[in-house]
Amino acid sequence: MMTPEPPWWRRRLTFMLGLGIAALVAGVLLSLDLESSPPPAAAPPSAAESSPPSTTVQAAPVLPTGAARAIRPTPPPTPAPIIDEVSVEKREVCSGEDNLVSVRAHSPDGNDAYLHTTIGAGTGMRVPLRVWREADGSYELPTVTVFGKNNISTTVRVPAYTVKDCEPERLVEVFSRRVPNTEEEYEFLARILERPRKDAASRAAFVPVKFVWTFDGQPPVTTQTPIVTRSLSPDPARPRAMYSQHLVRVEVSDASGKKAVGRSSLQLLDTTFENFDKKGIVTLLAVGTPRFPSEDAQGVVRQTFRVSHRWKGPVRLERVTALRTRTPDPEAPPLPEDSDTVSLGVTLIPEGAGVDIPVSLDTRADPGVSHVTYMLEGKTADGHPARGTFSVMRPPPRPTRENSQPVTDPLLLAKVKRARELLGQTFVTDEDLWRLEREGRFNDLKAQRETP
Repeated sequence: MMTPEPPWWRRRLTFMLGLGIAALVAGVLLSLDLESSPPPAAAPPSAAESSPPSTTVQAAPVLPTGAARAIRPTPPPTPAPIIDEVSVEKREVCSGEDNLVSVRAHSPDGNDAYLHTTIGAGTGMRVPLRVWREADGSYELPTVTVFGKNNISTTVRVPAYTVKDCEPERLVEVFSRRVPNTEEEYEFLARILERPRKDAASRAAFVPVKFVWTFDGQPPVTTQTPIVTRSLSPDPARPRAMYSQHLVRVEVSDASGKKAVGRSSLQLLDTTFENFDKKGIVTLLAVGTPRFPSEDAQGVVRQTFRVSHRWKGPVRLERVTALRTRTPDPEAPPLPEDSDTVSLGVTLIPEGAGVDIPVSLDTRADPGVSHVTYMLEGKTADGHPARGTFSVMRPPPRPTRENSQPVTDPLLLAKVKRARELLGQTFVTDEDLWRLEREGRFNDLKAQRETP
């Protein structure tokens, strides 16, 4: 019996499978043969191939779309300042006696406008330094750190000098603070500290009668009280800088001619320089007269603001916006601020002293307004934006029996009465009392209270 012949499609499928298996076996055998055979010998170079090869330039990798815009050149690092010299005023001092330390430094890139310094706990390029001996006779001189742009710094040790085993008979400390509602007015207070002496009999107290103040080598100013006020605006003759440097000296004398000297250094940030350096904005400064607002009999607050700047050439005002802030009723929802464009009658602020701008606030016509802020916008002659603000405010209500607590302390009551007499005012503030206290105007009152 004969087996039937398979159909044609089965015969073709069997043939194709056979060819595939044969090709696979041949590929495996060929790969084994290549791995076992040695590499072919290099052919000798031809005359054309014996010449030096040409330089090959490797192509830069292809960046994704937009990646090239994200790459920024790395700015060069800010160089650290170089300290040229640190000098001391005296080679020997007593323990606690001040010794003036002076620093000279520069920036390698020639930009010295950012230089500022710390010397021990003091700040400034000239600092009266006090070093005290320990009980075992040891002492340590502090370091000097000079900062440049971006606060990159360099530090060195104060040059060695001798601190002897002695102490000054008395010390004069000089304290300072910025006067409220001013830009550059500073108040200075001299305080005398008597040093106790164990190896000597008690001595009469040093009672000062005269204070001679010197600011940065300028002509001296004499006062009979230990307090003085001084404007410390940057010297326009010097190049603009981030910080201004000041040295204050006071010589105190008593009735017999004995003297004591105190010094203090100040390193003040110039915000007008900082605003232009970081924001490109010329700052408009404003100082009001009087410093504190007060109402007249008609309930109107009047102040005159001296507006100035430190740029070369005038500033032209382009827009003045008055922003009125209202005092909310505690039982009502907060009131929104409202603003409008106003004219102050001034369009040009000249270089130097500036210009006076009078403003007023009618507290009776606008009973809900607590203060009005004037926002000034303009441009310098060379196109830089100029900005500044000042505010006229409603003063606090006058004290009455209903809104105040009576003074019951006898000493405080005596101070208030004395202050009213000295200042010729019906009402006096805490600021008035503090100032007269610092001037020593209440010393006799305190002495009377301490006397049994």
